Amino acid sequence: MVVDPSPALRRMTTGIALAGVAWIAAGAFQLRIEAGETLSILWQVLPYVLLTTGEVLVSTTGLEFAYSQAPPKLKWVLMSFWLLSVTVGGLWVLLVNSTVKSPAATSWIETSSGIGVISFQMFFFAGFAFVAAAAFGLVAKRYTLKDYYRKA
Repeated sequence: MVVDPSPALRRMTTGIALAGVAWIAAGAFQLRIEAGETLSILWQVLPYVLLTTGEVLVSTTGLEFAYSQAPPKLKWVLMSFWLLSVTVGGLWVLLVNSTVKSPAATSWIETSSGIGVISFQMFFFAGFAFVAAAAFGLVAKRYTLKDYYRKA
């Protein structure tokens, strides 16, 4: 059974972009907090809903799609690379967070951007998510479907 990869890859691209939207929402709320405004904790629901929806679109769709595209004898390799990509993502976040919290970066952010460090981080991750979504979408358009779908 051959399945058009486009819907799955479009869902994944949308999921990555939704993560960017979630970071923008969180950054906008953080800017209001930095300006001294008090916000209800309920405002946190919006970024969480957006981020969770994006995560579902990327993780569940991506894992099923990737598993369907791996030859039967290499499905274990696919799973190891999937977990490796999650690890690399976590390390990327750790690297960005530790870099932003260095005294030199903190000083530059506060003097050059005019916003707080936390807001800057949120908008940085939003921008990174949008770039990743665009890159993923471009690569996805060129993807050629493999015929390993649901083979044991």
